[in-house]
Amino acid sequence: MILDTQETFSAAQNAFSAGTDVVSTNVYDTGAAADVGAGEPFFIYAKVNTAFSGGTSIQVVLQDSADNSSFADVQSAKAIPVASASANAELCRMRIPVGLRRYLRLAYRSVGTTTAGSVSAYIVKDVQAQQYAPSGFTVQ
Repeated sequence: MILDTQETFSAAQNAFSAGTDVVSTNVYDTGAAADVGAGEPFFIYAKVNTAFSGGTSIQVVLQDSADNSSFADVQSAKAIPVASASANAELCRMRIPVGLRRYLRLAYRSVGTTTAGSVSAYIVKDVQAQQYAPSGFTVQ
């Protein structure tokens, strides 16, 4: 996966708090066209840098806005239990949908009182999608 700083939502971002959305450090401006998902697919990829502790779960939510001020939820990744949010764990790997408004950001939604943890998240062109199967079997 090739990373570009212009497509970085968060770089080891922390400061999560209980029951509130913490928005990504950066907002991605798609430009006037706002056709991010058209043509070649792009993905949101988020991973844990520092293991989470406290709380119940953490969820990555893609939000968009026309004016870089009023954001709305567009798509959510599944909530990951804090017990599974160890260092280097994948939090989210989701395709960016077509038809979004100009500005994109992520919201990190935690349930319970999260006392530690940090996340890095990016827009990427490719994600690791290899599936492993026991010898002699194929993945369908």
